[in-house]
Amino acid sequence: MRNGLKLLLLAGSGGACLLAASVVQAQEAANDGTTMSEIVVTAQKKSERSLDVPVSVATVTGDSLVQQNLVQLRDFYNRVPGVSLSGGGTEQRANGVAIRGVTTGGGTAATVAFVLDDVPLTSGAASAQSPLIDIDPSDLQRVEVLRGPQGTLYGASSLGGLVKYVTVGPDASQFSGRVEAGANNIAGGGLGYSLRGAVNVPIVEDKVALRVSAFTRRDPAYLDNINATAQGVDVNKNRVKGGRAALLIKPTEAFSLDLSAVRQRAHFFGSPQVRVCPSCGTGAFAGTPTFQPYFGDLTLNLAPTKRDVSFTLYQGRANLDLGFADLTSISAFDRVKSASDLDQTNTFRFLLSAFSAAGGSVSLINADETEKFSQEIRLASKSDGPLEWLVGGFYTHEKIAVDQVLVVHSVGGTSTTAYTSAAPAKFEEKSVFADATYHFTPKFDVQVGARYSSNDQDSGSTTTVATPAQRFFGPSSSEPTSKSSDDAFTWLFTPRYKISPDTMAYLRIATGYRPGGPNSSGVTGIPLSFKSDSVVSYEAGLKGVLPGLNATYEAALFQIDWDDIQLLTTDVVSQFTYYTNGSTARSRGVELSGRWSPVRGFSIDGAMTYLDAKLTDALRSPAGASPIYGAKGDRLPGSAKLSASLSTEYDWSIGHGFSAFAGASLAYVGERYAEFANVLPTTTGNTAYGARVKLPSYTTVDLRAGVYSDDWRLTAYLKNVGDKRGVVEATTRGGTSSPQAIFLQPRTVGVSVSRSF
Repeated sequence: MRNGLKLLLLAGSGGACLLAASVVQAQEAANDGTTMSEIVVTAQKKSERSLDVPVSVATVTGDSLVQQNLVQLRDFYNRVPGVSLSGGGTEQRANGVAIRGVTTGGGTAATVAFVLDDVPLTSGAASAQSPLIDIDPSDLQRVEVLRGPQGTLYGASSLGGLVKYVTVGPDASQFSGRVEAGANNIAGGGLGYSLRGAVNVPIVEDKVALRVSAFTRRDPAYLDNINATAQGVDVNKNRVKGGRAALLIKPTEAFSLDLSAVRQRAHFFGSPQVRVCPSCGTGAFAGTPTFQPYFGDLTLNLAPTKRDVSFTLYQGRANLDLGFADLTSISAFDRVKSASDLDQTNTFRFLLSAFSAAGGSVSLINADETEKFSQEIRLASKSDGPLEWLVGGFYTHEKIAVDQVLVVHSVGGTSTTAYTSAAPAKFEEKSVFADATYHFTPKFDVQVGARYSSNDQDSGSTTTVATPAQRFFGPSSSEPTSKSSDDAFTWLFTPRYKISPDTMAYLRIATGYRPGGPNSSGVTGIPLSFKSDSVVSYEAGLKGVLPGLNATYEAALFQIDWDDIQLLTTDVVSQFTYYTNGSTARSRGVELSGRWSPVRGFSIDGAMTYLDAKLTDALRSPAGASPIYGAKGDRLPGSAKLSASLSTEYDWSIGHGFSAFAGASLAYVGERYAEFANVLPTTTGNTAYGARVKLPSYTTVDLRAGVYSDDWRLTAYLKNVGDKRGVVEATTRGGTSSPQAIFLQPRTVGVSVSRSF
């Protein structure tokens, strides 16, 4: 099939959220001595103390994100040890996010699942290329991040972990609201602003309530463009707006109904990707790059580039107390649309000579849409006896459309369509799951769980190829629908021992999987479908509180074995992409985090991850297609061996009902490698990893301060104090084109003021 040009859909990137437990504790606990033992999460589809959850989980509130203006995913991923980005993408996609190094560099289906109030946002189908949705933090109660596979409770595409957004719900007991305004500026760049507001209205006291929120935001631009067709200063102007309405109906104590609608839309102009390495030339990447910008600091040379993303979600959640158990039904319909016009001259330069357009440009117009209906029903026990249990079923049906147009623009302004592709697809999954915990004693229990999932997929492709481009892409074609079916059994086993009420040790063995699917590609000689891949994770953890020192800690040792890893690779002639299964890999490491509050109002927090994620066997290339190079021992993309964060905060009273705070955060991200290569290097210096880009380590520091009362809050912040050009992502499309990089956002200063009522 010929929707292989979905290629730059796969340049997915994004990040998770400000996830480190240390940051959470600094922001939320420093003022009143709260410890980790009092943080409540719903990571296992029930409310429980974070200290009691036998899995590595981190949380952060929406208020913490708002106060530090951490509103874009790239803003805060580097503060979370063990969470990484890959893919070098202009477009933010879920497949660019990895936890514990479980990734092959983007382009495949996501290895980290994202859910909003238990509604899955990511797709199990690789063709969907799930966009990442920037849920505005002002509408979030908290974000929970589960590290390691979560296939039993959350299903497919959670091999590395899960990010769960928990929204603020309506309150039927009292009227309340909040408004906020903010402004910021980037060094050498432009101005940005944000406006947010929310109101909660009890309609019938303790029975019915409505909460409505809205926001609009313009992020400050800072990249200049020297291209004659899009020349300008501060061209990467991004605008995001949206809102949410939630209705709570609780006619009796035993029954409640939550209805909600979310709508967000983002407009992105320009591209965060900067071409680097003047010595690398314009052809295939040939060795170790420099990260010196090709056209000057923070300067692009791109034809007009833009992207629009819209997200709509309707959800209904019913809860019924049956006495012996709680019955929960969650129904949802969501639609995600992404439309982009991207300058891809760097990738498809060979088309310029074919169309006699030397000196011109090549743009790729993507239009993809996913409509998804999902339904989950579960029954959870309420007994105080030794056995806790949960059983449920899940169904989802997705309709996917991926349309692409490749256009060659001449210097004189004429445009010629070189390639068009329409690739509709469907994905349907059915699952049943069960989870049980048996308490042998008040201190010792064992949790077991299992899930059986089956899915059916189909996809087709119709392409039209202009005559000059047929020597690269082949003739026009309309290919019949191809189908694939897949099933998987995932399970977990977790013994837990409570050393004391606030200290717990656990062992966890858990599995996860991603579905295979039809192989949508224009490359001959490859299988018509690719297989599912799976992981088995082994984890030992310890969580606790040290009351005498007013300190908390969390530690985890883990190993994840990954089999039949899915890869997306590039044909070096046509630049078509296709899916294949590689060999095996494993990720092992240690995670440490802690908080110490030596005096009231002051806290020191730290988190660190040491990660060794690598291939345990050489990659296997499909017969008849371009090879993909990866030797045994090669590191997985984007996985820094060492990443760490450190945060301090001090809060004190200044009188007259006001308090003040000041804090600082430091983040370190170690060296990483980009995607696996499709070509071998032609120069020395990087032979150990083929033609792969090696990203340098970097350190960044942020500052914050403010004053607040019960009603007012004024916050000022300074991000990237040293104005570092840390390399967040980089790509050469498997070594087939010259390198491009995404850098840290330059030094940014901002202020916000809010009023609660």
